[in-house]
Amino acid sequence: MAESRLERFAHNLDWNLLRTFVVVVEEGSITAAANRLLLQQPAVSMALKRLEQTAGHRLIDRRPGRFEVTEAGERLHRQAREIFAAVVRLPDALESAGTDISGHVSIHSVSHVHHPGWDARLASFFDSHPKVTMSVTIETTADVISAIERGLASIGLCDGIIPPGLDKLLYKRELYALYCGRGHRLFGVRDAALNDLRGDYYVAFTADVLGGQHMNAITAVRAMGSFGQEVRAVSSHVEEVMRLIAANVGIGMLPTHLTEPMVIAGDLWQLPPYDNLPAQDVFVITNPAAMLNPAERAFLAHMQGLEPLVHA
Repeated sequence: MAESRLERFAHNLDWNLLRTFVVVVEEGSITAAANRLLLQQPAVSMALKRLEQTAGHRLIDRRPGRFEVTEAGERLHRQAREIFAAVVRLPDALESAGTDISGHVSIHSVSHVHHPGWDARLASFFDSHPKVTMSVTIETTADVISAIERGLASIGLCDGIIPPGLDKLLYKRELYALYCGRGHRLFGVRDAALNDLRGDYYVAFTADVLGGQHMNAITAVRAMGSFGQEVRAVSSHVEEVMRLIAANVGIGMLPTHLTEPMVIAGDLWQLPPYDNLPAQDVFVITNPAAMLNPAERAFLAHMQGLEPLVHA
């Protein structure tokens, strides 16, 4: 009897409703989900209602002024994400027939995380597995983590606070210092104090948000030093943040190993604090629940034991 009921449920379920439900939960509203799915808002509302009727449970409490996923909705959302992660990887699973390893490795990464040891292993990996393909997508910290959680990427390279459900390995450690451009009033001043920086406009990384969910050591220095309260520009790319600071759009924190050429050229100047600079860790992150294809498994095995790069 129970098996027959489950079979009827699976037969009657419109799998597109699950996808709509996942997007609604991730976006946190019917309107935002409709925009992402390129649908009209009534169509998304109707899809959610149909799924609730099929499931026999209220999935989202959406009374006026309220949008909250119910316990049943939370459980269905977890299961639906796993389903779609498996579906996304079906083409790669079908490519694994044969003796040579093939398939696609998808890496989502924050910008400018160069590691010579990683690059050397990339070269040797593709020498051994020439049929494997790879894509690298540059995103914000939050987007990289989301892609790994949802099974849309094989591997992530990012900083920030990594959720406990993901595996992480230290990839590199960078030191950050505060800099200004040539037109700043403290450019060339060697004995500036933190108090001198209060009220200055700031250029921030997208994830560097005071009180944000991925608040890191860099953000903590801003908070303790009481500078960078007025953010004038943001970017998720290191090169853009560096360019904006050099253009005197605002002051900002940058990895010290990347700024040396611009400091020597007279385009950037280091500001306080000068000691106890914050260190930012970048991790290789993966999802232990993900269904990896042979290429992904081989790639992760090839990268095992990589020594973290530590910038002094």
